[in-house]
Amino acid sequence: MKNYRDIANIVSCRYRRHIAPILTMIAIAALSFCGPGDATTNTPASPPSPTAKAGATTPSPAATVPPAPTVTPRSLVARKSEAQTTPAAAPSYPDVPGIVDVSNRGWPREIETSEGLIRLEAPPQRILTYSLGHDEIVLSLVGNERIAAVGKFTGDESYSNVADWVDDIPVYEKGAENVLAQKPDVFIASKFTDADIVELVKEAGIPVVRPSLENSSQGNIPNILLLGYLLGVEDRALELVAEIEARLKRITDRVPPVDDDARPTVISITRYSEKIYVPGLDTTVDGIIETAGGTNAAARDGLEGIQKVSLESVAAMNPDVILITQTGESGGDALRTLLLEHPALVAVPAVVNDEIHIVGSKLFITLSHWNVRGIEQTALVLFPDRFAGVEFSDFEPYLTE
Repeated sequence: MKNYRDIANIVSCRYRRHIAPILTMIAIAALSFCGPGDATTNTPASPPSPTAKAGATTPSPAATVPPAPTVTPRSLVARKSEAQTTPAAAPSYPDVPGIVDVSNRGWPREIETSEGLIRLEAPPQRILTYSLGHDEIVLSLVGNERIAAVGKFTGDESYSNVADWVDDIPVYEKGAENVLAQKPDVFIASKFTDADIVELVKEAGIPVVRPSLENSSQGNIPNILLLGYLLGVEDRALELVAEIEARLKRITDRVPPVDDDARPTVISITRYSEKIYVPGLDTTVDGIIETAGGTNAAARDGLEGIQKVSLESVAAMNPDVILITQTGESGGDALRTLLLEHPALVAVPAVVNDEIHIVGSKLFITLSHWNVRGIEQTALVLFPDRFAGVEFSDFEPYLTE
């Protein structure tokens, strides 16, 4: 009897944290077998009755014979202990082009783009990009303290969607020597960056990554995921991607599907140096118009890229809606007046119904997730009734890490 009670008490003290529910039953059974007087203050023989005085014990029935004790195998105890102390695995991360081993969420880690394989030993703390689009993405992923400097266009509200985010960040001029002067620990170039600059930076021993910014109406999600991994901010990248996808779904759920007759024909138009330009296939604006529920008349008629056209060609496209993607101050107001008054356009539905809208350019020419705001703005122009009461807001900077 004594040996049995000793075994129960030893097992109870050593393992109660891990298998408390099972061992409590064992201890109760043991105490019931041995009778009152063996109870401890840590393991009562039975729950006190509602009327029992504090500290009183309840005798076990003398005639009750307990079952043989069940001791949990040590292997099971070990497995339970390991399950409690082993950190949860990191959530899965999308495997996008450029990430060499997406299962590696530690450091060092490797990235491969058109400039070859780079290896980063730790999260970069002095980030430098060579394009406005990359600055707009990176500033939504990391705090300003990790940005070595930004280009002058990033701080210019005429071009940049994040101009008011960068007041406390140094500005640098383009050129390899100015890049090197910032002492970046990673240099993010674009496909448009001069090859000589890229080579000089690489020769200086600075890792160069060259993600492919795209004419994407999907917010450049692959680039966001690649840069999130590169900079060690995967959780923030996933958060931003989820916001982009939710915004896009809010649009696509409300606009007519492709090939629906309710989709209006649209063209985007600008004028510089007295020349008229419209974007066709394979342009950011084409993706914006289509995602917002319109049909790009220039793309429909076979134009590719951004093309110079005549006003007679605009009339032949016969758009229901015209978007002027330049500010009023930079020529948008004058262009709108020209379109309304030109005799070649008097029968065009957009002119007849006064559906000529100045929407600026920043949201329509950017190669970043900010083109999603362009989609939202266009959808509101095309379908004001379907978006009545819907509030659209700008993306926010990532202020803390």
